[in-house]
Amino acid sequence: MNTLDARANNLPVQATEFLGRQADLSAIAVLLGSPTTRLLTIAGPGGAGKTRLALQVAAEQVDMFRDGVFFVDLSDERDPDSAFEATMRALHIPASGGGDPLSTLQTRLRDRELLVVLDNFEQVMSAAPGVAALLQSAPDVKIIVTSRETLRVRAEQVYPVPPLPLPRSTGTATEIGESDAVQLFVVRAQSATPGFALDESNASAVADICLRLDGLPLAIELAAARLSLFTPEDLLARLEERLDVLGAGGRDRPDRQRTLWGAIGWSYELLTEDECRFFEMMSVFSSTHLGALEEVAESSGLDRFLVLDTLSSLVDKSLVTTDAEGVGQRFSMLL
Repeated sequence: MNTLDARANNLPVQATEFLGRQADLSAIAVLLGSPTTRLLTIAGPGGAGKTRLALQVAAEQVDMFRDGVFFVDLSDERDPDSAFEATMRALHIPASGGGDPLSTLQTRLRDRELLVVLDNFEQVMSAAPGVAALLQSAPDVKIIVTSRETLRVRAEQVYPVPPLPLPRSTGTATEIGESDAVQLFVVRAQSATPGFALDESNASAVADICLRLDGLPLAIELAAARLSLFTPEDLLARLEERLDVLGAGGRDRPDRQRTLWGAIGWSYELLTEDECRFFEMMSVFSSTHLGALEEVAESSGLDRFLVLDTLSSLVDKSLVTTDAEGVGQRFSMLL
């Protein structure tokens, strides 16, 4: 990895090693290397590892931008002006008397060559047109956005964060251990239980835990921490019954990332009333197709004609996943 002091940057030092996702890093590097990619949205559900992936990408790009690479945490912002003010602070741009922050950024970044990471963009989505306007004014600036929802502006290139590559449920410990999901589980398990090792006696259970958790990094980390209380076999049995066995993560995590329910709740609170009702309705399905959703929506008193728009919005917000099956799509919820 490139040394972070080679160029100006404010990237936070990470407390843990970045594991796996080499294919994602390579794909994103190719996208960022294209002159047509100015705005790249790393999109995915809560707990998918978007921020960690974006920080790793930014660290590996630090030598590529003359004026540096900068990280902007938007988790405490709620409107466009505050989002752009946070960006100014991260870039050490002083406020101009009476000028709005977007205009100040457009002026000050016009001749700069930068990579800017805007993290947790989903709650300031109304700032999306301003981001597009900023890129038009600053031709040598590129922006990576992490968000549970896509921005839906013309300049945007979306990179959906996939779950971690999963193992087969059968195989040798060596074969199962090649999976990124299992490698993350093992490293985090060893932090909680130093004597833990993947072997022939527990590899199948570890594989099934990762499969049960859909390769979601946050869920895998929370599960691995429970090995201080359970064997992998006992933990798997508990997970088959209820997910609240996962408990809470480290105290240094943001509240929205300390529990799996906190991650889901953070996204749920950003939904409209119609989206909330539709999301709750989907919870009765493990996986289904559009026709069934339309029928259930109608019988539940939901406007059938809003199904497509609402479903599309939930997909954009990374709360519903799609899988091609034959000639149609099936829709499901994580976990």
